Amino acid sequence: MKKFILILGAIFLSQSAFADESLLSSCYKNYPLGADKLYMLTLSALNSTGQFEVAEMQSKSGYILFLNSNKQYIATISKEGANTSSIKILPANSDFTGGTFVQKTIFDTIDLNLKNIPEKLL
Repeated sequence: MKKFILILGAIFLSQSAFADESLLSSCYKNYPLGADKLYMLTLSALNSTGQFEVAEMQSKSGYILFLNSNKQYIATISKEGANTSSIKILPANSDFTGGTFVQKTIFDTIDLNLKNIPEKLL
């Protein structure tokens, strides 16, 4: 009986760990453009949807603090390579109870805006 409970506990804990990893992996995305351009596209995405309120931003360190339904999120833009950068959007208090709807909305808006920008401007 003891072994059964231990196995059940291990299965439960491993499923929870995979769920957290899945949530975290859907909170960041790489883009084939410079960090400055991704920063501006992110600000554009936040403003264009009307769902988010920018509370604080700092372009030098590459972060944007914004609100959605009284919940704070932090978007961090990092340079990865010569013409590659990444964005990570996490809840400010690490509370993932709302899922990844906010991240998906912003990533989809950035992708849409990126398609509409002429190649020579990138």
